[in-house]
Amino acid sequence: MPHLVIEYARKLEEKVSIAALVSSAQEAMSRSGLFAPHTIKTRALPYEQFIAGEKGGSFIHAEIRLLEGRSEREREALSSAVFNCLCQFADGVPAVTVEVREMDSSCYSKRLPF
Repeated sequence: MPHLVIEYARKLEEKVSIAALVSSAQEAMSRSGLFAPHTIKTRALPYEQFIAGEKGGSFIHAEIRLLEGRSEREREALSSAVFNCLCQFADGVPAVTVEVREMDSSCYSKRLPF
């Protein structure tokens, strides 16, 4: 925990290193100081088919999933840090968004290593 899921228009792969974007976003999460680095799980999901506005432009969207317990100020700072990171990779991308979601710990299951 936490999970950072980055969704993006697949056509961005032609001009953006998705591996570098994922690594940079992971580092932004780590620099927040809110989590032990080894607990952060980051992944990227490309979308082939989508509609983003009237012109169907490209997008990058990040969803940060956290267990409850972080203050509003901490969540805002985390959102801002990840947003700023993504914007470094988003030259010409009309839509860059970040959302922080709190998960209910009573509804979250996790298998730990032995």
